[in-house]
Amino acid sequence: MRGWAKRALGLLLAALLSGCGGGGGIPSGGAPSDTTPPSLSDIQVTPSQFRFVGGTMTISAKASDPSGIAEVWAEVLKPDGTKERVAMNLVGGVYQGQYEAEANTSNDGRVYKVWVRARDGQGNETPSPGMPLDGIVVTVQAPMSPPSQPNFP
Repeated sequence: MRGWAKRALGLLLAALLSGCGGGGGIPSGGAPSDTTPPSLSDIQVTPSQFRFVGGTMTISAKASDPSGIAEVWAEVLKPDGTKERVAMNLVGGVYQGQYEAEANTSNDGRVYKVWVRARDGQGNETPSPGMPLDGIVVTVQAPMSPPSQPNFP
């Protein structure tokens, strides 16, 4: 092939390729990309009350999103004010996780609060603190106080 023909072919190829775009922020069809967090429903914590010895609570929720669900987790506010993250796995169409409520050796009930959060395939997350907005309260009862000593005259 002659030199001028190679240059012309190169220019033609460059002109054709420069018209190929990389896409913008809106997919073909004009629909905007997903910017909303996943939808959470049927959020439950069972049991919601324990005897003083504590025990295992099961946290469950349904999650859905057009972009798919990347992760679902619970956030548990412990009686000491710290938070702990609990992974939730998909089991039969419902996300489930478990958390161990500690034994209560104080004179009053211990309160845990539980919220559920999720992230979709686009990185959108349920806003903190999660759902439900007020959280679900779980209590660990205080142990029974020993009977008081009788007063003898």
